[in-house]
Amino acid sequence: MVRQGQGEAEFPQKQLETAFLHSLRLMDQNREYLQMHLAPAADSRAAQALDDMAVESARLERTFREVMELSAPEQPLHKLPLDLCQLVSQMARMEEEIKAQCGTTLRADCGGLTQCLVWGDRAMAEQICFHLLSNALHAVAPGGSITVGLCRTEQDVTLFVEDDGCGLPEGESWLENRRRFLGGAQAGLLLCRRYCRQLGWELALLPRSPQGARAELKLPLPARPVPIEATVEFRSSADRTPTALQHQLRRELYLLTRKTPLSD
Repeated sequence: MVRQGQGEAEFPQKQLETAFLHSLRLMDQNREYLQMHLAPAADSRAAQALDDMAVESARLERTFREVMELSAPEQPLHKLPLDLCQLVSQMARMEEEIKAQCGTTLRADCGGLTQCLVWGDRAMAEQICFHLLSNALHAVAPGGSITVGLCRTEQDVTLFVEDDGCGLPEGESWLENRRRFLGGAQAGLLLCRRYCRQLGWELALLPRSPQGARAELKLPLPARPVPIEATVEFRSSADRTPTALQHQLRRELYLLTRKTPLSD
């Protein structure tokens, strides 16, 4: 009888992830090969089919990574200083691209704050912001607006993402939500709740009047001062290097602007 150690127990999941991503790479290589040979023919139907393949491949990879993250065991968390104003700034820097590709206006409102330090995990915080902004982008029709920002009190600070889109599913409006969202596993909200549980943050989704939704992420203010010199996530406001969050949002814009409407 073979006894599995901790590393051996985790191996099947890692093996599955490696095999799946390898299969996706093979699909992309085949698509690129077909594209290279079909491009001279200038066949619009073939070009559309190849573009659809690229979209579905990217969508499948996104869904798979979310499912793998949800199924992974939670690891001990080492919190580090995190600047929430910086997170909002990262999202706000996508304003022009979002306007050009979706026709949606993105605004940032930090309530006069230029820096807001808390204890957290940068990667988790970026993932939460990505999913909340992604949901808002999918809910808002062209010409709509999204606001991201911060509200601070003496006890806590709230990072919010609000929109004037189709709102939260309720009654007969569920079909409208289904048309606007990408589908798949829809694991983004589950991941947000998991990260918030690990970080000790609170997440609430609220309806807006007359339409739209507001996601609120409530974080306790640190009991002790957060040392700026220890903030490994700190970036200068002049630093224009794309972050992991912005890379994810650009991929989401690619999927959003090329999705096929679902049939009734």
